[in-house]
Amino acid sequence: MKSAQITDPSIVSLSEVPIPVCRDGDVLIQLGACGICGSDITNIFGSSCKPSIKIGHEISGKVVKVGFGVKDFQVGDRVFVHHHTSCNDCYLCKNGNETMCERFTDSLYPNGLSEMFLLPKWNVVQGCLFKIPDSMSFENASLIEPFACCVRAWKKAPKDVTSVAIFGLGTIGIFHAFLGRIFGAEKIFCIDMNEFRLGFCRQRGIGLGFNTSDDYAGSIFSETDGVGVDLAIVAAPDMSAIKDAIRIVRKGGSILIMGEPEKSDVVDIDLSVVYGKEISIFTSYAASNNDVQHAFDLIKSKKIDVSQIITHRFSLDECEKALDVAKQRRDSIKVVIVNAD
Repeated sequence: MKSAQITDPSIVSLSEVPIPVCRDGDVLIQLGACGICGSDITNIFGSSCKPSIKIGHEISGKVVKVGFGVKDFQVGDRVFVHHHTSCNDCYLCKNGNETMCERFTDSLYPNGLSEMFLLPKWNVVQGCLFKIPDSMSFENASLIEPFACCVRAWKKAPKDVTSVAIFGLGTIGIFHAFLGRIFGAEKIFCIDMNEFRLGFCRQRGIGLGFNTSDDYAGSIFSETDGVGVDLAIVAAPDMSAIKDAIRIVRKGGSILIMGEPEKSDVVDIDLSVVYGKEISIFTSYAASNNDVQHAFDLIKSKKIDVSQIITHRFSLDECEKALDVAKQRRDSIKVVIVNAD
C-alpha cells in the first residue's frame, strides 16, 4: 500500500509499504481524510520542538479489519481516530495534564498519510476511536483533532473573556475565533500578514481583521475603551508575536501560546512589563479524549461549520503537492488529503 514517508531531511516521498498486521485488540482503518497540520510542516521542513518522523494525524476513515477481542467496532464503521492517548492513571493525568503523560505518544502505524493505518490495542482500549454519523463527512471528521486542541486551550483560559486578539489566521487561529464566540467573547480581533486569510475572515464575519502593517494596537485600544483585550492568543509560528500580545493585553489579562515554537526558539521580552501588568502567560498542547469528545459534539450538532476553512483538497498521490501548498500558506487555510475511495 502507499504511505507518505520522510525519506530525507525536508523530503517526503510516497512509498510502498506492507499493510499493517492487525493483531488481537487492534483495528485496521482505511483512510477517509487527513488534514495537513502545521506540526507536519515543521517536522518536515523545520525544527520541531516535539519532533516526529510520522506525518498525518488529523484522520478519519473506515474500519476494514478488527483484531480478536474488539467488541465495540466492526468492519464498515466510519470513524474518527485520535492518534494520542494518556494512561488516565498517573499523577499528571489525575491533575488534568493528560497531554503531558509519559504514555501520551503517537502509536499509529505507519502514519495517517497512508492508504491504511493501524490503531493498536492500547489506543483502542483507551477510547481513541470515535464512530461518526453518516451525516458527517470524512473531511469534517478529520478536523475534530485540531479543533479539540483549541477546545482544550479555552478550557484552560480565564472565565468571562469578553475580548480576544488572535495572532495568526491559520486553522488554529480561525478555530480560536469560532470558539471565542462560543465561549462568549463579544469582540474578536484577528491579526495576520496574509491578506488572503484576512479577506477570508472578513468575508465570513469571523472577526475584525488587521494586517500586521496596520496600527492594529491603536484600533484595539479604541475598541476596548483604552483597556486592551482580556485574552491574546499567539496562534502563529512566529513567536515574536508574544511582544505584541504583551502590548495589547489588558492589565491582569492573559496570553495563550498556541503556535508551536521551533526547537530552541528564544524571544526577548520585557518581564518588567509582564510583572507590572500582572499578565498571566499559559500554553496548551494537543488534546485529551475528553476534549476530542467535546469538539466532536460541537461539530456534530452543527454549532460550528468546520468545512468552510477547507480551501484545498488533494488525493494521497498528490501528497507532495499538498504539503507544498500548506507550507507556502499563500492562498490556503486548511489542506486536506481525501481518499478517492
